[in-house]
Amino acid sequence: MPSVLHELQQAGESAEIWWDSSPLDFPRWRRKQLADAPDDDTRSRWREQLDRFLCPATPERSLVRGVTTNPSLVAQSVLASPESWRNDIQELIRYQLTPGIESTFALVYEEALRRAAREMLPMWHATEGRFGWVSGQLDPRHMLDADLMLEQALRIARIAPNLMLKVPGTKQGYQVIRQLVARGISVNSTLSYTVPQFIACAEAVESGLAEARTRGIDTGRWRGVFTHMIGRFGANKDLRYEAAIRDIDISPSDLRWGELAVLKRIHRLIAQNGHPVKPLLSSLEVDDPGHGSTLSMHLEQSAGGAVAYTCKPQFIADVMRRESELPAFDSTAIGQEVPADVLEKLMWLPSFQRAYDPKGMRPEEFAHYGPFVSTYAEVCANTRKLIDFVAHQFQTAVSPARPLLLV
Repeated sequence: MPSVLHELQQAGESAEIWWDSSPLDFPRWRRKQLADAPDDDTRSRWREQLDRFLCPATPERSLVRGVTTNPSLVAQSVLASPESWRNDIQELIRYQLTPGIESTFALVYEEALRRAAREMLPMWHATEGRFGWVSGQLDPRHMLDADLMLEQALRIARIAPNLMLKVPGTKQGYQVIRQLVARGISVNSTLSYTVPQFIACAEAVESGLAEARTRGIDTGRWRGVFTHMIGRFGANKDLRYEAAIRDIDISPSDLRWGELAVLKRIHRLIAQNGHPVKPLLSSLEVDDPGHGSTLSMHLEQSAGGAVAYTCKPQFIADVMRRESELPAFDSTAIGQEVPADVLEKLMWLPSFQRAYDPKGMRPEEFAHYGPFVSTYAEVCANTRKLIDFVAHQFQTAVSPARPLLLV
C-alpha cells in the first residue's frame, strides 16, 4: 500500500484514508499508474501497494475506508468512459414517459451513485456500517433552497444504505442536515472552510440526533463528517489581496499554516466538546521543496488526529512518486500550535479572521465567503458539462414524435 498514507493512518488510531472519486474508476487509474512507472522496480513496488489500496470485498486488506464523490467527479467519471454510458443514458431516456434533459441528468447521477455504493457495500456490511460509505453530493444549483435539497436527499438516501448525503455548508444546508440526521441519515457537510461553519454543522447534527432519539430512530450506524476543503482555503485570492494592501509579506508556508489553523481549532473543539462529527480533509496538496515541509504540510501537521483524508487520484500519484522524501510522522502533530508569529500575521487578514473565529460569520454569510464562491462556480461548471453530455445523448435518442423537454 502507499507507505506514506499507511503510515499516516498508523499515526492516529482514528485516522482514515478515503478515495475521492468513484471506486469504479480505481482499476483504470491503477493501470495507468503502473504503465507510467519509471522502471520495473518502481512498478513492482507500486503494484504491491495498490493491490492493498482499495479492496471493498476484503475490508481487512483495504487501506481505503470510504469514498467521496460529487457532481464534478461523477461528470469526470462519465466523460472518461462515454461509450459505456451512452447506451445506459439512452435506455434511461426510453423508460421515461415524458423524458427531459434535467430528469435524465438526475437519473444518470443517481445511477452513478448506485453503482459506487454497490461497489463499497461489502465493506459497509463487514464493518457493521463503520466503513464503506459513499458520500453523494446534492445538486449544487439548489444550495439556497432547503426544500429542493431535502427532496433530493431523501430520494438519494433510498438508493443504498451506505450512501452518506453530502450537503453544502450554507444556512439552508444546515437546516437540511438537521432534518436528515433526525431521520437517522448519515451526512457530510461540504463546501466548508471555516470554524463558524463547523459550529453550525455540529449544532445541526446534535439537534438532529436529539430529535432522532426522541422519535426512537436507530442511529447505531449513523455517521457524520465535516469536509474541510483545506487546499481551497489557502488558494483563496482574498488572503493574498488583503495581505498586499496591508504590506504584509505572506508566504506559501504561511497560507498552509492558515489552512491548518482552521483544522486544528476544529479538531480541538471536537476533543473538548465531544461533537459527534469527524473532520474530513479534501483538496489535499503536496508541497514544493522549501515550502516549509518535507512533502505535505497537510499530512505532516495533522498526523495523530481523529481525521479522515479523502485523496484525489492525482494527490495519491504525487505522494507515491515522492514518498521517500517523508520521514516518520509525529503522532502529536495535530495538537501542536501554529507558530505564534505566523498566526499573528494571519489575524491581520479579515478573511482569515472570519474563518478562524467561531463567531466570525453568520450562517447567511457562508455562501458569500471567497473559497465557497469559487468552488461553487467550479462545481456548477462541471455539472453543466455532464448535463450537456446527457443533452447530446438525449437529442440522438429522442424521435421527432416524442417531446424534447429542455428543462
